[in-house]
Amino acid sequence: MQLFHQGLKDLLNSNQYLTDKKLEFLSIETTLPTWLKNFTQAIPIYAIGLNLRREYRHLAMGLRALTFEDYDAILVFEAYNQHLLFLLPLLAFTRKEVLIMLHGNQQFAMNSKIKYLGLLYLKIYLKLIKKIKVILLEIDDDILPEEVQLPSQAKIVIPHPCRSDYLPSLKPGERLNNDTKIKIGIVGIIRADKPIARLIEKIEEYQKQTKTNCEFIIGTPKEQKPDYLNKSTINLQDTTEEKDYIRVLRSIDILVIHYDRERYYYRTSGVISDAASCGCYIVASDYPLIKNQITYPVKIGTTFKDFTELDRALDKAIDYVIRNGQDNHWLWREKRTAEHISTLLFT
Repeated sequence: MQLFHQGLKDLLNSNQYLTDKKLEFLSIETTLPTWLKNFTQAIPIYAIGLNLRREYRHLAMGLRALTFEDYDAILVFEAYNQHLLFLLPLLAFTRKEVLIMLHGNQQFAMNSKIKYLGLLYLKIYLKLIKKIKVILLEIDDDILPEEVQLPSQAKIVIPHPCRSDYLPSLKPGERLNNDTKIKIGIVGIIRADKPIARLIEKIEEYQKQTKTNCEFIIGTPKEQKPDYLNKSTINLQDTTEEKDYIRVLRSIDILVIHYDRERYYYRTSGVISDAASCGCYIVASDYPLIKNQITYPVKIGTTFKDFTELDRALDKAIDYVIRNGQDNHWLWREKRTAEHISTLLFT
């Protein structure tokens, strides 16, 4: 099954650990009919075509749910508030337990009228149909305004899963050689909610003044990198392909990542999960879900509230990597496996 968030794919293994339930899975990454793809791409206004494709994919998920036979519950990997109109009644019609994963849906609803109305629609279903629940990642939503909080009886909180297909490079107890160059990386797609220019500037300043032997790396898809990076002397690496993305993550010691607060205050990061699974120490924006992501069940990173704190955070990160290797990353994985998370889904 193709997933939008590849870092969640370990949850597909949940049935191995469930004794009295059988899960089926739904993903919005549904193949589009050629005629629909061509038609929507021909629409001059991109947003209209995009939302028509998304509506089709949500409807396709609901119709597919009706074809499932030998199952007890459905896990929906992702759904958008504004496209729930037909999906929710179809899921309810199955009369099975339904778990819908939310990825920032509530935060998005705070800044969009249509997404807020979609969230209200979801809340109605959660109150009326007890078999429909939502999965929140990392922590409860009680830190959000009351109007976007969901009914307490309909919420399941799980940690963002780690990736079982990638492991830390250092074994427990192993340490970097004394002459090893510490590699600091910015990795992932560069877009408006992941501002990078100021972050690059600060890390370059840090690299010039630190006494530590370190190298600065940026990994991003080549077709999506800003033009100003072409003039930079930074080590740029293309991460268009999944294998190259993971290769870069496995090559760095410290991941530095900064997100826009309006988009990521109540939202986890797939890049952070992937990097942590590979053994990277994380230096990230100080938002509640991200903070929990890098401190539960043990600490594998630190956060910064503004760029004035970044130098100190990097000093702390380098010292940690040298002294502790990746020992905590092995412990961090223990509560983020499909085996452990499966115990939380139907409590």
